[in-house]
Amino acid sequence: MESPRSQPRPTAPAPRELGPDDPTRVGRYRIEARIGEGGMGAVYLGRDPGGRAVAVKVVRPDLAGDRMFLARFHDEAAHAQRVASFCTAQVLEHGDDLGLAYMVTEYIEGPSLLDHVTATGPLSPGMLHGVAVGVAAALVAIHSAGLVHRDLKPSNVLLSISGPRVIDFGIARALDAASSHTRTGQVVGTPGWFAPEQITAQRITTAVDVFAWGCLVAFAATGRNPFGQGSFELMAARAVHAEPELGPVPEPLAGLVRAALRKDPAQRPSARDLLLNLVGGAGEADVSHTLGASWTTPPVPRPDVTSRDPGGAAPLPHPPGGGGGGPVAHPATAPANELAQTAPAPESERRQQIPHARTTPSHEAYPSPETGPPPVTVPHGRHDRRKPVIAVAGAALAVALVAAGGAYYLTRPDNHDKGSGAAPATGFPSDPMLVRIDTAPGWPKDCHADIGTYTPGSAAPKTLVSGPACDTLPERSPDGARIAFSRSSGGTTSAWVMNADGTGLRKVTDIAGGRVTWSPDGKRLAFMGGSGVGDTTGTHQIYAIALDTRTVTRLTGDDSAKDDPMWSAEGRIAFWSRKESAEQIYTLDPDHPSRPWTRLTKDGVRSVDPEWSPDASKIAYTHGPSATSDIWVMNADGSAPHPLTTGGAHAMDAGWSRNGRWLCYVSGPVGTPVVHAVRADGTGDRVVTPAGQVLGHPSWS
Repeated sequence: MESPRSQPRPTAPAPRELGPDDPTRVGRYRIEARIGEGGMGAVYLGRDPGGRAVAVKVVRPDLAGDRMFLARFHDEAAHAQRVASFCTAQVLEHGDDLGLAYMVTEYIEGPSLLDHVTATGPLSPGMLHGVAVGVAAALVAIHSAGLVHRDLKPSNVLLSISGPRVIDFGIARALDAASSHTRTGQVVGTPGWFAPEQITAQRITTAVDVFAWGCLVAFAATGRNPFGQGSFELMAARAVHAEPELGPVPEPLAGLVRAALRKDPAQRPSARDLLLNLVGGAGEADVSHTLGASWTTPPVPRPDVTSRDPGGAAPLPHPPGGGGGGPVAHPATAPANELAQTAPAPESERRQQIPHARTTPSHEAYPSPETGPPPVTVPHGRHDRRKPVIAVAGAALAVALVAAGGAYYLTRPDNHDKGSGAAPATGFPSDPMLVRIDTAPGWPKDCHADIGTYTPGSAAPKTLVSGPACDTLPERSPDGARIAFSRSSGGTTSAWVMNADGTGLRKVTDIAGGRVTWSPDGKRLAFMGGSGVGDTTGTHQIYAIALDTRTVTRLTGDDSAKDDPMWSAEGRIAFWSRKESAEQIYTLDPDHPSRPWTRLTKDGVRSVDPEWSPDASKIAYTHGPSATSDIWVMNADGSAPHPLTTGGAHAMDAGWSRNGRWLCYVSGPVGTPVVHAVRADGTGDRVVTPAGQVLGHPSWS
């Protein structure tokens, strides 16, 4: 039997010149050559106006007319643009031009892992460790952006001079959507690299990529798939029932691979866990050093051997004008599943339509921001939420940083619609949050806090008001022109208002503590007071004060404990009370305060911190005992309550984005909370606190 080293490299036709049906320009990119075509469409070598080589993927005509596919395609491309480029091929742009839907990525030079191992055999120990670290780091960045790759395999990893680069994240899901709504009961996958739950039609989570990472690392170490070779049916059966054969995979890497290949997705480590184990739980410099020290540039292909794109599709040219002596250029978006396979790839590398007994289209398995809340939260996702990670996008650097008190993921906010200030329909909000900025430790007993704004991805927050007082719980007025907050000083607490830029600061009234909230017209504030306004003794009650006349109206008068008033855009106030049991969420009509309250939560579990969505259709709230609380969401009438987060680590203080598609919240130790952001459907959870800073009470809207 031939060893992998003695096998010839596969060959494929050279890229051809543009034909009469090929575009010569797509968007702002000049098209120079056709690299190949496949499942999604054609891939071209293009140039941006500055002359930089890019890979331009154009959707084929039949898919371009499929609204479901296009929506998913642009949605996934928008998410992919936020993925840190270190260890991935950066998505630069996507759009539509004269009926052509397209996506542009950076152009990566270097052979695929499949090509390299097929031609030269298993990787050296140092290079193997570099691939394991680099691909794990790429998955951390991909998962932190709310994506699941779904089709990670050796042909989707390019061995560039700067290290391994993972490509085509998000594309499998878009293709899956296109196929599954026309072929119910099928899902797209690649035999030998998909996880058991992809075969058995279970919920798709980030754990499928971890399983694929285990297969990929075993392949890189041994030159063969850990589940062997054979027909699609045989490979699928082995993935579900058989144990992997790891052979000479060295320890302790073999232990991580075995953990990644567990049948139960909930038992697999997260990508972050993999990365931290690979670098010994160290810091940023150690990750960089580990990858740099273990990585060796793949050898330059021999001039007499034609190099393929990842997966053995079409050979990829050097950019025009470049020499032929370096590694062959590979577009970041041309894996085997996207290009026509004129030369057959190994059977384990061919994408398949997987038949099974499911009746639900597979694209519903991993909900998008448009599909509403999932039935339950993703089991494996909680590991990434509760153990935050940083992916730093620098001049080719995105690493996991582990530090005292945790680590931090810095998102890159989308820059669409800069002029309007509105977030794109499916992108991460670009609006700054209002935050409490802790200026010294001690919260909550010994408070030292200012009010400011923080734009996720920035190095630090911007202070609006500072001083010796304890300023907390900022809330924007409905028109965004003013900010109300609570100030504690000298043993008393009061409500204050200022302009959005921090000017015009003025005291409104004394309060009994807690937050203040704006009426829909911005003319009144609701707050907590004692049995008399500002009285901190007796039973606290909800009051409203008119900002122009300072007229105060008492809205409650019973003897139950209550707090956290929040005014909706439709005029009702939500709050919690112990009127009938443990803290439960109620609403009242502030214009008719004598009318009975409406109880919304009914499970008897502590429910506090209600926060209305901008359109008043939903309420987010804190659910469960303080030490193990999570963020839940329900409809405005109390129906369909469900968890948005899981893991139970002091999650609280939810706040909606202005378009209602994202929420911010805090979790972790009360004294050192960490700000998160998560989509309204529970996906894409990420940490947004800047390194070295303690922020609290985040509020977007």
